[in-house]
Amino acid sequence: MSKRYIFSVAFPGLLLLSSCAPHLTAEQRRRDIEYLATWAKDYHPCVEVNKTIKGLPSYEAILSDYLKLAEQAQSNEEFFHVVWGYVNLIGASGHGYLLDEESLWSYMLDSLWNRGKGMSDIPWHQFHEASYWARLYDHSFVHAPFRIRHQEGEYFVEEDWGRQNIRIPKGSRILRINGMPCSTYVQYLKEKTWLRHVVGNTNWITKHLLVIREEGGCKGWNVVFRLSDNSEHAVLVPYKQGFPPGNAKEFTDYRKGNCICVELAEDVGYIRIKAMAHYHREGDEKKMRRFLTESGGAYKKLIIDIRQNGGGSTFYVYDTLIRPFLDETAVYKQTTGIKRKFLADTDPAYVERLRGGVSTWAWETKIEETELPKDFDPNEWIFYEITREVKPSQRYAFQGRLYVLIDGGCGSATDTCADTLKRTRLAILVGQPTAGSLGGYLMATTLRLPESGMIFRMEADLDINPDGSFNELVGVQPDVILPACSLPERMDKETLLKDPWIQTILNEM
Repeated sequence: MSKRYIFSVAFPGLLLLSSCAPHLTAEQRRRDIEYLATWAKDYHPCVEVNKTIKGLPSYEAILSDYLKLAEQAQSNEEFFHVVWGYVNLIGASGHGYLLDEESLWSYMLDSLWNRGKGMSDIPWHQFHEASYWARLYDHSFVHAPFRIRHQEGEYFVEEDWGRQNIRIPKGSRILRINGMPCSTYVQYLKEKTWLRHVVGNTNWITKHLLVIREEGGCKGWNVVFRLSDNSEHAVLVPYKQGFPPGNAKEFTDYRKGNCICVELAEDVGYIRIKAMAHYHREGDEKKMRRFLTESGGAYKKLIIDIRQNGGGSTFYVYDTLIRPFLDETAVYKQTTGIKRKFLADTDPAYVERLRGGVSTWAWETKIEETELPKDFDPNEWIFYEITREVKPSQRYAFQGRLYVLIDGGCGSATDTCADTLKRTRLAILVGQPTAGSLGGYLMATTLRLPESGMIFRMEADLDINPDGSFNELVGVQPDVILPACSLPERMDKETLLKDPWIQTILNEM
């Protein structure tokens, strides 16, 4: 019997409470924004470098504007858009997002099961308030009834769709939306919808295109398509509620197998890992081991593809993708910084729990205070140099060259994986920089707004790459940078061999 089932039976009232809309006063809304600003000043490790290096606006300079917006909000949805807009700036680097309902369930059950001593320092009974805002976040977005592909500034329909006796086949180009070219429409959304309250990077809208419901009573978009025969068709495309569903392609859908092994040639193996899920750790390790054993050691090249892998468990990384490739113990160093006030104000037991996910990822043999980067105040910051030791496990049957494909969709534990591979020189990293959100000294922490009850996950430390750059800002840089390209749709040999990045490894490396 699952923990979630037991909890829902034992506490049915909680499910009812989770649907209640809070009634916040202007002063309560103001206090939440003030709390966010204070939390950022005292604890967040990235807000200063976001301003000085990324060139983002100062969260302090625009605080008064957000206090007014919060006080003047006419609805919970409008207030949420204000909060989310401010958080988008504060959490612009590293982990920085609202916990969705699935994550809230996980955190709540963990807190209940561990008597408030789990992944967060938030009591279990406070999570129900946050579920209202998680649903409101989903309802703030809409999407088209078909998937969209963005390529080199143009937009294409990714699957057949039809309406009003007009068939719009896959591959049709989107020319205009509500009378505007796509680029103009994207800019219109940023200036005229609730996105105008979102400070920082809103370029994600460029990729998704049809995800924001315009103000007024219209239930869709007037879209002009150009078909393959160059004919143009204007169709009303209806809204569907919610953020666009996850990509259903086999390449990214872990429900269609998390670990896929394919022989690309007699001497080239390929392994696709879609998520670093802890519950897949043992099964995926066995599958990889069997695949490499059956090759008889014939592979001279092995490609491990972790593109668009958002993370999961560092223990998955450690046991599946690092230790079995080592011949001997690997030792490397990391440098990471934390706000002193965060360490002073946070329950030491909770700090140790945040340490637990990274301190045992690779054995820490030495932790020493180290010199601070330029312009960092030693009264506010402490930086550590951490020496890590990774011991080999039973080796995979592979003695060739290891290549790992990475991109901007690699984050959290996957970012940690790329960082470790680079520092130990265990593999050649190929592709595009990662998202930048590894955990050096601490895992990401949780933040709860005191009045509304919204819960966010935020970065807790600032990690320095071997070249001196900040990981949260630039990610892990590949050894070989390649132009961005579309991902494979399927996982069969024929499709994979057409992938430009895989072709580069096969033919040029």
